[in-house]
Amino acid sequence: MAKEKVVKDTSERYLLTYADLMNLLLILFIVLYSMSQVNTEKFQQLSQSLSSAFGNGETAYVIQGGSSGNSLIDFPATMPSPVIPSKIEDQQMEALEKEINSLVDSEGLKGNVAVTMQERGIVVTINEKILFKSGSAIIEPKDQDTVIKIGKDILSKIPNKHIRVEGHTDNVPMKSTLYASNWELSAGRAINVLKLLVEKGGINPKMIHPVPYGEYSPLVPNTTDANRAKNRRVDIVILRDSSSKGEANTDNNESSIAK
Repeated sequence: MAKEKVVKDTSERYLLTYADLMNLLLILFIVLYSMSQVNTEKFQQLSQSLSSAFGNGETAYVIQGGSSGNSLIDFPATMPSPVIPSKIEDQQMEALEKEINSLVDSEGLKGNVAVTMQERGIVVTINEKILFKSGSAIIEPKDQDTVIKIGKDILSKIPNKHIRVEGHTDNVPMKSTLYASNWELSAGRAINVLKLLVEKGGINPKMIHPVPYGEYSPLVPNTTDANRAKNRRVDIVILRDSSSKGEANTDNNESSIAK
């Protein structure tokens, strides 16, 4: 007699797959729900820090956080805000600009000393005629006080800011046995102003650098005597932190070479 064949009922087998799918979906939604829970305290701290950065609240230098609670972004215990330091530097630069302008007014230097805020920092432009004789890099004794006052009353009070002293000339070729070209003249003027700032103005020599531009960075085209007079100048530049990376790298390289 032939053995009877047993036929299994598979009509409800789909339920196993369906149950697995439901379990996976449930786990997915639980995970998404837990990630969406915002830690109210941390959110408040972030909001206050951003408000302070834009001048609408109390000053806060860091966002304090913790490891407790579930949140989409878990802040470390102390997380510096990249916005706030930049805002503080802007305020510091604005205060410095006002202070330098006040000094210029009190000394009666308006017209010979100009103060401008640029992307790289504050630029104090000193006209050649109040520091040097034509074709000379020697600062006149009667005019040294101007540079010393800028150093003592302003620059020495802002530690950790790099300063550039930039020398500029017009495009008239040099006819001097002392200076072979406008490069040498602009370098001599920048270095002499720098030395005065360091020796009598109290500036840290590691934070100040001379840069000779010669005739190659004019304010205006060298087409008239008046324009050429504007181009003959020394710029003292108080650099923003973002603009002083080159100076900082130079210091580090020099230290490495010395070792």
